[in-house]
Amino acid sequence: MKDKVLTVKFQNRGEFKEKVTKAFKEQKRNITPKDLVVFSSVTEYQKFMTEQKLAILAVVANKRPQSIYKLAQLVDRDFANVQRDCVGLAAHGFMKMEGADDAKGSKIPQLVFDYMRIIIQMPTISYSHDLHEVA
Repeated sequence: MKDKVLTVKFQNRGEFKEKVTKAFKEQKRNITPKDLVVFSSVTEYQKFMTEQKLAILAVVANKRPQSIYKLAQLVDRDFANVQRDCVGLAAHGFMKMEGADDAKGSKIPQLVFDYMRIIIQMPTISYSHDLHEVA
């Protein structure tokens, strides 16, 4: 079975503005497919993607925890820090948080789709994070 891939690409603000303008003229709702995450620079990605965030993605992919609290236990980190990382990962399109059917208002961390590999595409080289190996 072939692993599904999430791709990280880099696009400067000018290219992004052109893409948004074109999508607006064509009345498109989504300009980025769900299997693509775009950063404005490699430096921005490097500042954002930490080993702790990769571990969160790996645990969510492999263990499918039913709450952020359970996820924090699985990665052996403080709940507030894990929650903050989850919010950031969701904001950048790596994962989503679904509401649980409980009185606490818990959130269930989930990948945006069932990917197991993250490919980072750069002009001359490509890196890959295999979520099977991180956990």
